[in-house]
Amino acid sequence: MDSDDQRDEAIAEAITDQRVAGVSSTVLAKRYKMTSREIEAAVDRRFDYALDNDMRLRQVKLNVARLEALMAPFFERAVKDKDVAAGTLCCKLAERLSLLLGLDQPSQSRVDVYAYQAQQQPKSYERIRDVVYRLARGPDWQPPAANGGDGAVSVLSPPDNDNPNN
Repeated sequence: MDSDDQRDEAIAEAITDQRVAGVSSTVLAKRYKMTSREIEAAVDRRFDYALDNDMRLRQVKLNVARLEALMAPFFERAVKDKDVAAGTLCCKLAERLSLLLGLDQPSQSRVDVYAYQAQQQPKSYERIRDVVYRLARGPDWQPPAANGGDGAVSVLSPPDNDNPNN
């Protein structure tokens, strides 16, 4: 490697380290007198690996092991010393583990509420009317049906078998 390649590699390493630390591409482009695309290209060259299912599985396993190792001393302290802060941290770590392993229900899950419609009760004025009619017409009086209920429709309508064809 010649000195230009070494210098370019050192700059790419510095850019990548700063991007990982949270410095924006725009700030790095101004700092190194490059375009944002060149900054991102340097980062891509440095992290030149495929993000496939095997790598994801490896990362999940590593994170589970790290979280469990981190939880162990705090869990002991929470149980043994009744330390509330340690117990809270253990709960948060357990939540993170559940989320990481897909055991958590998504927060945007939908709860379907089924409305149960109660049988419609007669309104108060209908009850009063029915009482008045029963008093006036006798105890056998029935309220009219929804279509008028006075029987006029059935009297005026032809029977079903005499239905005229137009």
